Amino acid sequence: MKNFSFTLAALLLLISASLKAQKKAVRDNGTIAVVQSQTTVGKNQQTHYKMTNNGTVSMDFSLYKQMTNSSWDVTHHLDLAPGQTYEDVNSFSGYNGKYVLYSAPHSDWASFPNTIDIAALINNTGAPAAPPTPGATPATNTTPTPAPQPVAPAAQDPLKRNNNIPPPPPL
Repeated sequence: MKNFSFTLAALLLLISASLKAQKKAVRDNGTIAVVQSQTTVGKNQQTHYKMTNNGTVSMDFSLYKQMTNSSWDVTHHLDLAPGQTYEDVNSFSGYNGKYVLYSAPHSDWASFPNTIDIAALINNTGAPAAPPTPGATPATNTTPTPAPQPVAPAAQDPLKRNNNIPPPPPL
């Protein structure tokens, strides 16, 4: 029993050390170039993102695209070889044009932020972004978005129930 306890403790220590040591992806500083374009197919507006690895090592990346409701959509790609291009096409509307790219060398097996944490990271309230490389263009679109327009209150629906009535007591 003593050997089992020792083995379990050693295993837990090893697992916790490996989790702590995992590298984190950082905001891309121009290693992966992003070109954003728009096309219209019928009534459908498509947003294209072409990512090209300008570095000398294979890269993993996550492209976070902001939706009009302020949530984030993510495209994750592994092992983009040097000089290789990857195209992401979003075939439905709902994107506001803002995006950010996080990347790490493929050999790092880095962890990437999730879509919930990305807003805090972009506003610099979370982990610091990678320092920019001199002469490189960061892969962040800072196109200002139009201010939201005030919405007039909807007309009262005559069939809508009054929500101020308390629920009946339990039986």
